[in-house]
Amino acid sequence: MSETSALLEKIRIVLVEPQGALNVGSTCRAMKNFGLRHLTVVRPGCELNLDAVKMAMHSTDILESARIVQTIPEAISGSVLVLGTANRRGEYHEPNYTVQEGILRIAEALKSGPVSILFGREEWGLTKDDLQHTMGTMRIVTDVGCTSLNLSQAVMLIAYELYQKFGTPVPLEKTAADNPYEQPASTDDLARLYKHMENVLKMCEFLPDANPDGLFQVIRAFFHRSTPTFREVNILMGAFSNLNGFMKKYARKK
Repeated sequence: MSETSALLEKIRIVLVEPQGALNVGSTCRAMKNFGLRHLTVVRPGCELNLDAVKMAMHSTDILESARIVQTIPEAISGSVLVLGTANRRGEYHEPNYTVQEGILRIAEALKSGPVSILFGREEWGLTKDDLQHTMGTMRIVTDVGCTSLNLSQAVMLIAYELYQKFGTPVPLEKTAADNPYEQPASTDDLARLYKHMENVLKMCEFLPDANPDGLFQVIRAFFHRSTPTFREVNILMGAFSNLNGFMKKYARKK
């Protein structure tokens, strides 16, 4: 296990009195998407039944291993930092961090031990009694017109940020990175394309008689911004060859 993965291993997600099995299942899926494994549920207001299993999908292992406890102190036992989540300010929410600020606080704490992050009920979040067990809160910055987030969506957003900081993202393998067709087209390739395009565009009377290069320069500038690959240049060469053949056939019929 890498050092960063070991840090994720020390992060606990705690759901306080979740009311919907679907949300618990979705939370498990969000956690597994971003390398989190430890879920604790405090006094669930729902059965973790088939609905939860359906939403968990390939993360049923997290659902099955979730701890079910009756109190928040049980859930956070052994943690060196406990942060709640809330989208409002107040004396029970202080210190109140943005997610990015909270991640920095978590990074420091993980040097010493586990960290617990609490998420409240779907309808009203964490209460004052709940927040007495926290050492601050994190808020997900939203548009002021709609600040309420679905429980599992809130977990996913914070899990994503945690993974960006403490995870080990594996970059998608570049498709045929050594394939010459996927490399940027050379100046020779582009010059060949431009000449071919120019001939065909003149044939179909697209380019004006007066200063045709002025208009064609706009086309060249477009390609320079897009940095086409050798494959893309070849496709365009083929397209203009077909157009060239069609124009010759059409001109003969005419």
